[in-house]
Amino acid sequence: MVKSIKKTTTVLMLALVLMLAMAVPAFANPYNDYNYYFEYDGAYHAHSSSYIAANATVSGGNVTITLSGNYFPEVEVGGVTYSGVYDSGTNTTKLTFPGSSSAPIDLSLHVVVAPWHNTWYPLTLVWG
Repeated sequence: MVKSIKKTTTVLMLALVLMLAMAVPAFANPYNDYNYYFEYDGAYHAHSSSYIAANATVSGGNVTITLSGNYFPEVEVGGVTYSGVYDSGTNTTKLTFPGSSSAPIDLSLHVVVAPWHNTWYPLTLVWG
């Protein structure tokens, strides 16, 4: 009888662990593999989000995002403009600006694809 209870308890514990392991991805970002994505006019924006190249980092009251390509010379947050830093070796641009991961961040992203396109896009960085 005791052997049967131990076996049942072990099986139940394994089932619980398996259920929890399967539930974790349900809370992950549904749009990409990174810890944030972009919204435009309150809805997920696939085009802007497709340029995300790495997870955002938060340190010392600043957020750093990494985007693919040399199309993002600057970002505006809270009325202040912050310059991007392009790395030709990785073909990515890093943008650092004030913020935290406790709430979405409204920003304007400057996108330049010379000579055809030079526009500021009002986006929201949403943590996912």
